[in-house]
Amino acid sequence: MRVSIQKMLGKSLKSLVLAGCLMMTAQVTEAKAITTPDGGMPLVHWAVLQSKPGTMSEMMGMAARNVAPLAAKETGTYALYGSLDKQNPNVMRLLEIYEDETAYEIHVGTDGFHKYKEERKEILEKLVILPVDPIVLEQKTEGTGTNVVLHLYEVKPEKLDAFKKLIAKEMRRGVKEDAGVMGLFATAEQERSNVIHTYELFKDDAARDAYKNSKAHQAFWKKAQQMLNSTKEIENLPGNVVLSKKGFHDKK
Repeated sequence: MRVSIQKMLGKSLKSLVLAGCLMMTAQVTEAKAITTPDGGMPLVHWAVLQSKPGTMSEMMGMAARNVAPLAAKETGTYALYGSLDKQNPNVMRLLEIYEDETAYEIHVGTDGFHKYKEERKEILEKLVILPVDPIVLEQKTEGTGTNVVLHLYEVKPEKLDAFKKLIAKEMRRGVKEDAGVMGLFATAEQERSNVIHTYELFKDDAARDAYKNSKAHQAFWKKAQQMLNSTKEIENLPGNVVLSKKGFHDKK
């Protein structure tokens, strides 16, 4: 391997969040939904990148140099939240949130993004862009998380509407009421609407355990599991995920 996992867990891993590269804060109290200016749902998709073995740190460095500085200034690029698969650190998954299609086109049309695409060609083995419809995009207004877990739920089709309402309610509650829950996001695949992907960000391992074992979450899970055909949990390597401060608008 050209780069060890230990080095990945060093400074380069801190670049996982591109558009969320804003100031950290010690006090986090407010929770809000990421929306468009008119209160609607923004454009969301997942980007799954796989590098050649041992080169993910290199690719992350390319993104940090070429994309992050521009993304932080793009008003319509709300958040790019990433995580490295614990079982395969050559795989990074990004939850990408934009105001709309125009904002996305601006982001991918910059010189910095094109330079990043050129630089990564030799080490990028696979790229999948998954269009999704957001169900809930709830986070603290600022802060940092170090623990990320992803879930993949296949919902019984006849239970889909009920499951969406249930998970949206629980995620809003969790971010609002639990201090260590930094952000909870749920999306549905556009081509398979009963396949739900989540991105769950916690302050640290203890915060995740506290949320998972809370009475409220246990009550949610008791109802939710009856609505599912299957569930899969994806553990991720630890790293600093700094929350973006963009995409907060009062609903009209």
